[in-house]
Amino acid sequence: MDEKDIQKLFVSVLDDPGQDNAAVRNVFSTLVSTTLKYRDDLLASRGVVVTVEDVRTCLAWLVPAIATGNVPETKNKISLDLLRIWLDALGKKAK
Repeated sequence: MDEKDIQKLFVSVLDDPGQDNAAVRNVFSTLVSTTLKYRDDLLASRGVVVTVEDVRTCLAWLVPAIATGNVPETKNKISLDLLRIWLDALGKKAK
């Protein structure tokens, strides 16, 4: 997955164009940069590819995880690790 695919994916979650403000762009910038770093590190260290589906899954978990402070119980290690990275980067604590 390249940078353009990831950016398109994140932009697609903005259903309301009125949400496009500096705070939203800052959050998306953080999500994009941490995702790219995770993708590159995972590929270099283990030869594992992060897929669009991994990121979509993580996106679905993000708001509930922020709201509750809990991460889902799952065997999807890639999406779960990415979610924890996002939460750390956004300054949220996960249980």
